[in-house]
Amino acid sequence: MKDNKYRILVIRFSSLGDIILTTPLLDTLKENYRNSEISFLTKQKYQGLFESDPRVYSVIYFEPEGKDKRLPGLLRLIKGLNQEKFDLVVDLHSNIRSFFIRHLVKAKRKIRYHKRLIPRLLMVYFKKWKVESVSTVDCYLETLKKIGIKVYSLKMHLHRIPRLYSKNEERIWAEDFLSEIGVKKEEYLIGIAPGAKWETKRWDKDKFSFLAKSLSQDLSIQTGSICTKVLLVGDKNDQKLIEDIKDSIGEDKVIQAVDLPLDRLMVLVERCELFISNDSGPMHLVSALGVPTIGIFGPTSPGLGFSPSGLNDKVFWAGVECSPCSLHGEKGCVKESRFCMDEIKPEEIIKEAKKMISADKVIFLDRDGTLTEEKDFVSRIEEIKFISGAKEALKILQDLGYKLVIISNQSGIARGIMTEEQVKEVNRFILKELGNEGIKIEGIYYCPHHPEENCNCRKPKTGLIKKVLKKNNLKLKDSWAIGDKLSDVLLGKNIKGKSILVLTGYGQGERQKIELNSKDTFWQKPDYIAKDILDAALFIKSESLNKSAKPTINSSRIRRR
Repeated sequence: MKDNKYRILVIRFSSLGDIILTTPLLDTLKENYRNSEISFLTKQKYQGLFESDPRVYSVIYFEPEGKDKRLPGLLRLIKGLNQEKFDLVVDLHSNIRSFFIRHLVKAKRKIRYHKRLIPRLLMVYFKKWKVESVSTVDCYLETLKKIGIKVYSLKMHLHRIPRLYSKNEERIWAEDFLSEIGVKKEEYLIGIAPGAKWETKRWDKDKFSFLAKSLSQDLSIQTGSICTKVLLVGDKNDQKLIEDIKDSIGEDKVIQAVDLPLDRLMVLVERCELFISNDSGPMHLVSALGVPTIGIFGPTSPGLGFSPSGLNDKVFWAGVECSPCSLHGEKGCVKESRFCMDEIKPEEIIKEAKKMISADKVIFLDRDGTLTEEKDFVSRIEEIKFISGAKEALKILQDLGYKLVIISNQSGIARGIMTEEQVKEVNRFILKELGNEGIKIEGIYYCPHHPEENCNCRKPKTGLIKKVLKKNNLKLKDSWAIGDKLSDVLLGKNIKGKSILVLTGYGQGERQKIELNSKDTFWQKPDYIAKDILDAALFIKSESLNKSAKPTINSSRIRRR
């Protein structure tokens, strides 16, 4: 009996960063094909990347140096793929090998990625021309337009941000590994990836050493923790470089993670409070896990489309006239000095790193139906009534050290039901009422647009979060989003935080929607479903107290070939 699943094959063989940048496309496919199973075809060396990804049904590994070698191996692979009876093939590699697979694998629909090579070459060889930057994520997403899927760009500050999911089982390994080498749970880890595929893309070793030594000393004092240690990450080609940096800053302050399997590397770097990297695969991996990331660009440019796109990420690029000098940094430098790297000073990165580390943790709260009783299109102060326990809940969260921000969709303005001034008046009243109870709200941010306007600020899109971050130094890692709608749940996931659905307001109906479609939308479920905002606050409090506890093991859903 046919199960009626819509089977999708996504092809991207390499490299690490490029594969990670395909993940927003996986989100979009799952949103548009609810009853789908996505299989991802990639090289064996990237095993572990999608082991615990709820969007990916199976990973098919390609071994070009092994069983899939040369034409006979490729044909065997294609024969196996045809047994899966795919409905859609999405080729995100667009090379000769993927060309043959795309054409020989039977499927009802086939689409491929266009690399937009000409704009990138213009940036490299005709720098005086003003060429608009190219986002690799956007290029991947535009592929879906060919099958009628509406997509949105990163430029609109939407939620198309790459993300990865680590394995609970490997988190246990990470905790045991760190415990065995004497790293305490309360200690900070700063991750650094000093290597890169091409020598020209590597910031100076001495600068990394100075940076690592300064941060390990200064942040221990700034945070008040027992110690801040440095996690040095790389592959086997970076071993000598990592050893030299370790010797420079002291073995007792360094943890080495060299040539780890990807699933273990993911859980280890996830433990970091901050990660600093050259333009390389680890930079994209860590950013996609929600860790604040600093990317160092020299011979390549962020405009080529490979910069980290997390809302807390920061890029350092000197922008000298000779950069970018190649598409991937493969060309040797012909100047008397590497100006693109020389002009990036460690002191500048240290200053930014300290700012990022000192950022406050935050909780984003919905307004109507979460803090106040639900009433369609509230326009008058007299209509405001706080939900029982809401003020107590906010005090609990505030006492836990969280900054509180209210994020609300107010489409009644665009519908002509109420004016923007009326919304502002209601918000001022809420701030005053809470302030009288000693509760400080950092701000109330709202979207005034109609849902059909496709603006950049309506939840679950992240435009309002970006606006909040411009005014406040907040850390999205370990943040929470709380609300009575699925849009609040998805907002938490889109900022790589956690989410709670409250059953007040529209919460009961939203829970029914989630349960009704549980098989197809399990990857969108909240981290917790709470009776109300007070229950949510108590849950977060318990999570804070139990943060040092080891994670529980869940069985993996991945099916391997």
